[in-house]
This record gives sequence, C-alpha cells and structure tokens, in this order.
Amino acid sequence: MKGELPGHYDHVVRIGVEVEPRDEAAFLAVVQGRPWQTRRVGQGRFEVHIAVSGAALGATGVALAECHRALDKAGSNARVVCAARLLRRSSPSRRYLVMPRGRMPEQEWIAAPARGLMAWRSRGSIEATSLVEATSRLADFAERNPGAGPPEGLMVVGPPDTPPPGTGPAELDPWNDWRFLLAVGALIAAGALFLGLYTALWMPEGVPRWLLIGILVAIPCLFGLWQMFRRVPEGRINTWLPVALTALATPLAVALSNSSHDTYLEAFGITPGEVTPTGAAGRLFALSDALPPVLSALLLSLGVFGLLRYFHVGRRGVGLLPGLVSVSFVSLYGLVSLQLLLTAMSVPLERSVQVGAEHVAHYRDEGGGPLGHAGVQPSVVCAVPEEDPVSRIGPPLTTDRPLLYFVGTDDVDLLWDREHGLTKVPRFSASLTPVPDLDTECPEEGTTA
Repeated sequence: MKGELPGHYDHVVRIGVEVEPRDEAAFLAVVQGRPWQTRRVGQGRFEVHIAVSGAALGATGVALAECHRALDKAGSNARVVCAARLLRRSSPSRRYLVMPRGRMPEQEWIAAPARGLMAWRSRGSIEATSLVEATSRLADFAERNPGAGPPEGLMVVGPPDTPPPGTGPAELDPWNDWRFLLAVGALIAAGALFLGLYTALWMPEGVPRWLLIGILVAIPCLFGLWQMFRRVPEGRINTWLPVALTALATPLAVALSNSSHDTYLEAFGITPGEVTPTGAAGRLFALSDALPPVLSALLLSLGVFGLLRYFHVGRRGVGLLPGLVSVSFVSLYGLVSLQLLLTAMSVPLERSVQVGAEHVAHYRDEGGGPLGHAGVQPSVVCAVPEEDPVSRIGPPLTTDRPLLYFVGTDDVDLLWDREHGLTKVPRFSASLTPVPDLDTECPEEGTTA
C-alpha cells in the first residue's frame, strides 16, 4: 500500500475504484494529496483505504462521502464499485496460563470462566500463537522456572485454537447486519424505558430527580468529551474550534464571579466597583461559586457535540448542501453553548440577589455576626468620627450601635446601618473599633456627627 493514514483514527474503510486509463494520472494525483492508502489491483482497478474516526455504524458512508467529494472536486471520472469496513486484526500471540495438571471442562463457555476463577493457581504464563505451540514449550517453561514443578505435573490452558484462514466460516461485520442493529436498538429502548419508569415511579423520595438525570446525562457526555479531546491532534476546525470556545470558561467565570459579587452588594446599596473581594481567599471563593455552572454548561454542550460527531452527525458529504450542514452544525454548537452559558450565568446571579436580600433582612431583624457571600466578608465595627462634622455621602453616621464595615476602593469606607442604610466616609475620617456582632453595645460618644 502506498501512502500513510493519519495518526488518529478508529476504522479503516476499503473502497474499490475503477479508472479509465486516460484518467489514472489525475486519480493518483488526488489520492497522493490526501491521507489515504492505495494500491493497484488490476488494469484500471485500485483499492483505496480511508481512515475514519468515530463509531463503526456509518463509518463506511462517511468514507464514501469523503471519497466522492474528493473525486468530484478534482473532476475525476473514477467510479466507486464497492466499499467495506475492514475488521480489526487480532494479535497473533496470546497469553496461555500454566496450571497444575487436572481436568478442565470441554465446553468453552464453561471453561472460559473456570480459567478466570482458577487463575490464582497459575504457575506463570506462556506467550504463543496457538495452544499447540504453548504446550510444546511447556518443558522449556519448567526448565526456566524450577519452582513451578516438573512438566509432567503442569498443563497449559487457554482458548482453543481457531481454524486456519480459509477453512472456517467467513468473519462477518455485525454493524452490517440489520438483525444485530435491531437487537441493539431494542436493548437501548428497553433500558431507556426502564430508567424513565424508575425515575417517574420507583425512585426513592430522598434522591432528587435532577441529580439522577444529571448523572445519566453526564455519563455519555464524558464519553463525548473524551472523543473531542482525543481528536484535537487531527487539526480539523470542527474539532479544535468547539474546544477553543470551551476554553473561554475561565475568563467568563471570572466575569461571572465579579457580577455575582456586585449583585450581592447591591442589596446593601453599594454600586458595582465600590468594594473588591476580600483578599485572595475571597476571590477564590467567588470564582469557585461561578466556575462550576459555567464549566458544566460548556462541557455539557461540548460532550453532546462530541457524541454527535462520534456517530457521524453533521459530517461533510458530497456537494454544497453537506458542506453547509457541517458549517451550520458548528454554528449551532456555538449558539447552544451561548444559550446554556446565559442560563448558567443567571443561576448564581439570581442566588446572589436572593442571598443579599436574606442577609439584609437577617441583619435588620436579628442582628448577629457578619455573613459572607461571593467573596464579600464584612466586619462589625463601632464608629467614632475624628472631626465634626464628618464628610459623608448618605445618612448621618451612626455611633450608638455597631455598623457593618465594607472596605471600599479609592480610600473610602462604607458603613451600613441596619436602620438608616449605607454611609460613605473618607478613610481615616472615623475611628473604627471592631466588635463581635451587631448586638454589641458601643461606647456613648454621641449619636450622630
């Protein structure tokens, strides 16, 4: 075979092509410019091998579409006469166990599990191409491993030898058998029906249904993710572009964490940008609150995209329409990812609004110590103005009871009172004394400034 197949593929499809003598040069030029293998099998007859990634079902159709597309684009008059997916060749050597001599079942369907159960008694193994060859090397094994015992007390066990090629029945491809496909489809439908009935009728009440549904969806999506990442070296745009879009999860999560932080502070009357997350730990907490929904949305979309690609949905075919379908398929992935991303972003934002309102109500009704959320961790202080009157924005500065203190930007201190709301004062214009909670009594230094 001339030519080299790509480094990453799952199946190889053999296509038979007939070419007129005057068109052979053009056909060979088309083949040599692609990652295919070809060989001449007769006058005007060639055999082409095309590598295909993805499931076995539909691999032949994808290879035929790629072949037709290449030939039509080059204007070749070559005719495809046959196509078939090549079955994988098994390794010529096997591992045969050396066991103490005894009796083994004659039926292979009983002997195979018996060998697995008795493997702990093995004295070693012999690599050979057949059971007969492994038995003939038993004496040499006993000589190299004296601890195993004499060859008379040992035997070689393993699957029986298959008949030589051409003497047994021809090996069939189950993916080309409609009965096998029908049985697989029936099993999948039965499993889906059982899971649906279990979720709707028999699932314990303590287990949330969304959790079970999420686990069931995550299992195939993880397989789709693995398929996408393992095909990145192929260099196809419909592989690396979705992966590159998914890599945007980190900056989007940072933006979302900042939005959640600002949304929570709005409940206290603080506008965006006036307070930053408290230290590195606060920033990490804010990011950890936003990263899971963003990453889950993008990885879910990428996993579904990988599954569809694995089963050859949206693969390029012959003509303009299949090409537009392929481009539309990638564009649809971008739109679905954007929709899932917006949905995922709304969840932490809505939670920040709810948590902010609950914290404000808690402070006003019950007081207590400071509560943190989205990287915001205020402190409780008693304020005493350093000058009279103190420069401020907002209601008068409360001094007879503790306040929530937020470290603001641009040298501004933000002090929130459970009754009057937010007051902004220049930094160091008021003396701040930390106290445990809002129920602590402050020294009597006056009520307002």
